[in-house]
Amino acid sequence: MALWHKLVGMREQTELGPAMALDLARLKQVAGGVGANPSFKFRFLDADRQLRQLNCKLGERLAGSKARDRQSVVNAFAAADQTLPPTVRNTVSTIETPEIRKVRETGCADLGRTLTDAQLQAIHAHLKAKPVLLGHDAHAAADEVASIDAVPADKNYACYDYLDLWSSPHILELASQDRFLDLAQAYLGCTPTLYSINAFWSFPNRQPNKASQVFHRDWEDYRSLVIFTLLTPVEVPEEGAHYYVEASHEVGRFEERMRKEGASGSDVENLLVRDETVIAPTAMRLFEHSAQRFDGPAGRSFCGDGYGLHRAMVPRSRPRLLLWMRFGNFYNETMYRMSLRHPDRPAAERVLARIPATPRHRYVFRYMVEALSRVP
Repeated sequence: MALWHKLVGMREQTELGPAMALDLARLKQVAGGVGANPSFKFRFLDADRQLRQLNCKLGERLAGSKARDRQSVVNAFAAADQTLPPTVRNTVSTIETPEIRKVRETGCADLGRTLTDAQLQAIHAHLKAKPVLLGHDAHAAADEVASIDAVPADKNYACYDYLDLWSSPHILELASQDRFLDLAQAYLGCTPTLYSINAFWSFPNRQPNKASQVFHRDWEDYRSLVIFTLLTPVEVPEEGAHYYVEASHEVGRFEERMRKEGASGSDVENLLVRDETVIAPTAMRLFEHSAQRFDGPAGRSFCGDGYGLHRAMVPRSRPRLLLWMRFGNFYNETMYRMSLRHPDRPAAERVLARIPATPRHRYVFRYMVEALSRVP
């Protein structure tokens, strides 16, 4: 039996790259800690399939959980971080910055101006020649048009194929800076997993999207930190401001606060369900005038825990382009995929070369590295 386990361990190490092998060991500990152990057949799968199954099983568990169940799994991810070597899990800075304290306390934080005018011009010059996909995120978009001018009047959103976006100058350099990784790690309580980099246009003169342009909660991870960057200016709120209900990210504290402020039991429960048709009217009535607003010049960044109550306004007169970088506990394959619509090997290799080669970066960006490495 000992020889069998040794052989299985050797097989896992040879079938997965170093970062993915570390992830498999980590997720096995998480699954064991929360009682989400895979089936008996799991041990006979190759290492890649084991990893996929664990990601999916944790995603399915999340889909069936209640708001109050999330914290125990967050704690399990934090404990399992000790399986990672120090070169992966050690942060660059050990100082608790004001933005770390702010996001812990309120679930969101202003990160200031993070792109210069020259960098923004280079990004727009690159993207101008690219087609757009009709959807909020590339992995779920079905159709493609030549430019934003060709987007039908009944579509709220357009985005870019991942490789077209990742090939843009300055995008990866922004996402990979240690300041953001340290912030995400301090908030998540574990080494972050980058599970999405996406940029999407929101168009004016539309009815609000029923899932994202009304108050809602994201259920894609047990805890996440989304860093947004305005790629076009939002000089007045009506042009597409982002709103976040402060302190709505932690269930226990949020319930206590709401009851102290006199909210009814039904209002509290309505704000913890998954159904936007229930959340949205209750949150709008209670927080329309008190939610934290994020807008400003192009190049400004801000962040928020996606589980906290948030919404974006439909722009009044012009399209708005917003970049997001999503960091979480794991790669939830029941909700996300890094599939490339237009594979281009030379372009993929150029993007790979821009991801810092440190053990930490290669672990945090491991699913992007894998997607790019598989381009034929």
